[in-house]
Amino acid sequence: MTTAPDSAVMRRWTPSRGLVLLGPVEGSGLKSSSYLLQRGDGQVLQVSELLYLVMSSVSADKSADDVAREVSEAYGRELGADGLRHLVDTRLAPLGLVAEAGDEEPGTPTKLGPLPTANPLLALRLRGTLIPERAVNALARILAPLFWGPVVVAVLLALAIVDALLLARGDFTASLQQVLLTPALLLGIFALLTAAAVFHELGHAAACRYGGARPGVIGVGLYVVFPAFFTNVTDSYRLGRAGRIRTDLGGLYFNCLCLIGLGCAHLLTGQGFFLLAAALMHLQMVQQLAPTLRFDGYFVLADIAGVPDLFNRIRPVVLSLIPGRPMDPRVAELRPFARRIVTAWVVTVVPLLFLALGWMLLNLPLIVEHTARAISQHAALAGNAVATGDAAATALSLFSILMLSLPLVGLGILLYRLLSGLLVLLLRVARRAAPMQPPEHSQKGASAMALAVPPAVSSDDGVPTLQDFLAERPTPPSALAEGGWQGAIRRLTRNSITPAPGRRERRHLDDIDAVQRRLEGPKTVVLVNPKGGAHKTTATLLLAATLGTLRGGYTLAWDNNETRGTLGWRAPQAGHTRTAVDLMREVDRFADPVLGRIGDLDRFVRYQGSTQFDVLASDEDAAGAATIGAREFELLHTALRRFYRLIIVDTGNNMRSSNWEAAVAAADELVIVSTVREDTVASAVWLVDGLRERGYQAKVSNAVTLLAAPSRQTDLQLLNRTRAHFSNVTREVLEVPYDGSLVSGGRLNYQALLPTTREAWLRASAAVMRGL
Repeated sequence: MTTAPDSAVMRRWTPSRGLVLLGPVEGSGLKSSSYLLQRGDGQVLQVSELLYLVMSSVSADKSADDVAREVSEAYGRELGADGLRHLVDTRLAPLGLVAEAGDEEPGTPTKLGPLPTANPLLALRLRGTLIPERAVNALARILAPLFWGPVVVAVLLALAIVDALLLARGDFTASLQQVLLTPALLLGIFALLTAAAVFHELGHAAACRYGGARPGVIGVGLYVVFPAFFTNVTDSYRLGRAGRIRTDLGGLYFNCLCLIGLGCAHLLTGQGFFLLAAALMHLQMVQQLAPTLRFDGYFVLADIAGVPDLFNRIRPVVLSLIPGRPMDPRVAELRPFARRIVTAWVVTVVPLLFLALGWMLLNLPLIVEHTARAISQHAALAGNAVATGDAAATALSLFSILMLSLPLVGLGILLYRLLSGLLVLLLRVARRAAPMQPPEHSQKGASAMALAVPPAVSSDDGVPTLQDFLAERPTPPSALAEGGWQGAIRRLTRNSITPAPGRRERRHLDDIDAVQRRLEGPKTVVLVNPKGGAHKTTATLLLAATLGTLRGGYTLAWDNNETRGTLGWRAPQAGHTRTAVDLMREVDRFADPVLGRIGDLDRFVRYQGSTQFDVLASDEDAAGAATIGAREFELLHTALRRFYRLIIVDTGNNMRSSNWEAAVAAADELVIVSTVREDTVASAVWLVDGLRERGYQAKVSNAVTLLAAPSRQTDLQLLNRTRAHFSNVTREVLEVPYDGSLVSGGRLNYQALLPTTREAWLRASAAVMRGL
């Protein structure tokens, strides 16, 4: 006698088509971690860590139990299959993020109903592509070096000089008269400003690319009724706060380049056309900095606060300001710094918007009258221009009629949407106020075998639960400032004044959090470069020392050389000279879960004291003939994974040797190491090409590139070329500075490193951990 499987237990899900996991929001203003997803229709959603882990795990070949187990291990709290099904049915499926495995079109409206999308009152609509993504990235890659610090300083100084000369020598009145006497020049100014607007969007894309993210398309849409350009820089949310703000201001920076060109053109030619275009561009830049609407200033403020949806926070903030009313959850979830910024923005912007709208409504009759009269005059001018065959005057009149009509049309659309929203709100209030009728119970279609099973825990019986108790815990205190002027004030006042850590210290703390993050199992990091002297051994030791110090052990630095490497010589000795060859002779013992003990490994690995990591050296016997191949690597790797959370592998220089290939195949993450020298960099580029040809594209895309300065003087041109190349093929590119204590090639003394060197390797270790 058999029992058919319960369909609820056998359910499997698959992510919606085109879903992209964008990762955590860096520098978020929320107290808890938040993550971003992008649906196939382009809608970006912000979700909690638990939902993100579920989306990272679901697949058609995993059952509910498999997914729940993986999520529980990664989240650190137990999630059962029933809880997983509840999350999928109530949270993920309605958002169009998942569907039942086997659906032909997972996540489409035909399967899940209309998908929820953000529909803010002031947003771009009817979007279309102007420049495709591939072309945008090609142009951004070329223009990205303009954001190098010295170049930025030079551009701003040049703009200040040009503006000063224009104010001293330019005659704005004469320039305006010159343009008004020649209507074709007005059309030329409009065309020039339109081209500058496209260049402005390229500035956003180039800044995004300079920070290490990948921009999308440059497009055009309607802002109420006004045409406007936009750049898809959603990927910039992977960057830190500084990278996102650079992206936000990239357009205005490129406007500065345009202004320098226009100013120089006027100074050289004396044409008022260029002076007037420069003046109008200055006004556009001031408008872009206003944080009231969705201009560049709005996004700068949003990224400073770490809250990307400021308009969606207006209602919760206003409700929370009502005396006697508890703080709205959408306000309580913000960090204090972000909460203050959002509240200040709401109490400033909302009254301004209402005042502007009220002024327009009060003056609407007068505005309509003057607009109609002006349109009539331009229509008459257009008729005369057509009769005389003046194409430029005709085009200018028609353009003037269009520009005069757009504000009235836009105001009408805005009022329609406001009134529609108000009507919907009143209907909702009326429905809630109506008396509720008890539902009629029907027995139609009820099964005779149905059992009424009460819920395990009642959520509405008024009895507080453990979750209620834990939810009332006070917010843990933030870290005390140790460095900078903030730390000095704290120490001088003996903790009477405790300012928050500064930007540099917060970044340091964030890097420590990244290094100490929870792993889902043992991980292997492999450092590669087929060129000798590429800094691989030094990088292996410094990564292992940083990770061991901050994670508290269970880290191994392994010299996976087929014959002889130098990692064992660079590490302090541990009272024995045994190597991987000696461990290989007893590897079967350590593969046995009963016989293998971590304490017995001390006879083969070399403990590194205060840095809390172990070293497994390669063969050091000059007369030995033993070699490590693929089989030996796999046996050692399988045994060592039982005892270490992190294995940092230093590879040899022969990328065709079997143990080298076995290490790359076993790697959870690759680290490409190179000194900033032409031959070493070329070797790393050749390596990447070879890995991609062998089918390791995914590992290369997730890799971290470390560029080490070979001396105190760095070839900046080569460094910029190298950064630009590896930014296109690997996930992150970081630089580590020159340190005199590492030059001799002798034993590593972690404590002898300069503070800037240790900080750079902490940042590199954090980047590595983010990829695991």
